[in-house]
Amino acid sequence: MLMVLMFMLSSFMLLFKVIEMSLILSFIMFLLITLNWSMSVTSISFFYNMDFFSYNLILLSVWVIIMSLMVGLSENSWKNKHWFNLINLLLLVFLILSFTLKDYLLFYIFFEASLIPILLIILGWGYQPERLMAGIYMLFYTLFASLPLLSFIFYYSSVNGVCSMNMYVSLNSYNMWMELIIVGAFLVKFPMYMLHVWLPKAHVEAPVSGSMILAGILLKLGGYGIIRFLPLVVKIHDFKSKYIFLSIALTGGLIIGLLCLRQMDMKLLIAYSSVCHMASCISVLMILGDLGFKGCLFMMVAHGLCSSGLFYLVDITYKRTGTRSMYMNKGLLNILPTLSFWWFMFLLANLAGPPTLNLFSEICMIINLVSWNKFNMLVLMMITFLTGAYNIYLYSLSQHNNYLFSKNVLMNCSFLNYYILFNHLIPLNIMILSVSSFC
Repeated sequence: MLMVLMFMLSSFMLLFKVIEMSLILSFIMFLLITLNWSMSVTSISFFYNMDFFSYNLILLSVWVIIMSLMVGLSENSWKNKHWFNLINLLLLVFLILSFTLKDYLLFYIFFEASLIPILLIILGWGYQPERLMAGIYMLFYTLFASLPLLSFIFYYSSVNGVCSMNMYVSLNSYNMWMELIIVGAFLVKFPMYMLHVWLPKAHVEAPVSGSMILAGILLKLGGYGIIRFLPLVVKIHDFKSKYIFLSIALTGGLIIGLLCLRQMDMKLLIAYSSVCHMASCISVLMILGDLGFKGCLFMMVAHGLCSSGLFYLVDITYKRTGTRSMYMNKGLLNILPTLSFWWFMFLLANLAGPPTLNLFSEICMIINLVSWNKFNMLVLMMITFLTGAYNIYLYSLSQHNNYLFSKNVLMNCSFLNYYILFNHLIPLNIMILSVSSFC
């Protein structure tokens, strides 16, 4: 009787996984079939709008949150999983509202509200005692930069009336200090070089689901905020502070690329590589080019999937070797050859190799930056070279050489591990097929 019950239970679990896989694959097909590259705005109601940027970022948010919930299912050592699931769903609600609301004040409220769930995830399920300091860093960096923006929103609504709070109304430009307040609030979340100090600390102390959400979605809120608040500084010739932001972003991308080459913690290297990738996105947003805007969106979607998968790969390795150091994690190709394949595919995507969406987004952004100023080519060449260098460095150092813990017995990867990696990689490689309508 016990054997029959065990067989029925295992059959039920297998059926559940098959149904779940079918639903998620159907979601991928829905994404590819209904993806609309039109820049037109679709009005959902009086308070909500959806356009080219909102639609894609909502799909990315739903996708990464689903992956985060599946990671929570695979963590046997975690306690209070029902609270973890509830916090993830609450975060998803805040994100969808942030991406669809067309009122500046409401957007700001839910933009800040998304900090609370990720802070609870870091504090509740983080690994080290330093997670409290990491959460405070993230909270205060974001609040310190965004409180001037809240003051500006109140000031602007009192001067121009409540109707001026609509994001899709043509507005007048302000002086350079107003530009710094508006754009600077989101560059902390993006993040830009010199405002990125909170990011490596938050990633190192966060659980794997927290890192996936932080890199996959929350960094993109900064870029979306810049896109939505740019009408306030819409006159290109009056947007004088763009030269400051663009110079810092490109120079910072070069410095962070050099910094990645000396990192020995795999999680830190991937966290710093996010800053390097977002440098190009900040640059194209500052020069206000149509091709650059689309390339920035493609990069945000591609980076969200790629970095989330890489953080999960680091966690799989950490659970089996007990360390994230590349000094210790050597020769993984000898004992986990299947996992080495996933490392190769995700690092190939991270350095913008074909046929991933990263390649197309890099091409769009480079064309826009070089057409605006040919001298950008020198910095972009060095950033691209360093991006390839630190990805090859991470792969070769972790997968080759002799494994140091040869006497230890390693757990094999489960079906759920490969399944989560598969659901990160497939849309990353398939979505490039749907850009033909854009071309």
